[in-house]
Amino acid sequence: METEYRQTQLSTPPSRTNRGKILLQRTATILVLLSSLVPFFNNFIRHFFDTEAIVFANVSGVRKLDLDSCIFFLSMPVAFFCVAFGAYFKAHKYSFIAVFISCYFQFAFLIRFIFLDKNDIFIISEIAIFVLFAVIGFLMFKAEKHFSNIIAVDSFKEKTLDRYSSILLKKK
Repeated sequence: METEYRQTQLSTPPSRTNRGKILLQRTATILVLLSSLVPFFNNFIRHFFDTEAIVFANVSGVRKLDLDSCIFFLSMPVAFFCVAFGAYFKAHKYSFIAVFISCYFQFAFLIRFIFLDKNDIFIISEIAIFVLFAVIGFLMFKAEKHFSNIIAVDSFKEKTLDRYSSILLKKK
């Protein structure tokens, strides 16, 4: 009984939580997760409409531009925009994993579309892309661990210096 009272007493009352900050963080996380889906939006729309049949005429730079390609090319800046807002509003720490996996699939599809019209080296390219992204992910994890350690040490030093300066000020 006493531990229940103690636990309820130590918890933060709901009036003191910053609901605006939590709402911004959740919205930013949704934007980051949306940015991982936006480049595949042309594939989603293709199930409902024949996007390759809709062609835009009089487009500068190309002879013809179909809706499928237009959606794909417009999705890239929208994805960057969503990631930028997610970073600005401090999205959840691990929402970058969805973007990282999305980048892997986009990279694999683009490499396959641009360079590999034959299946001779398909499996080799898939393995190389996977290894490349695995190395990048590992290096990102190590860098995050290293920089979080530096931040922890700096905050410890700052707190220690604040304590010593307050002790010195009290002695005077």
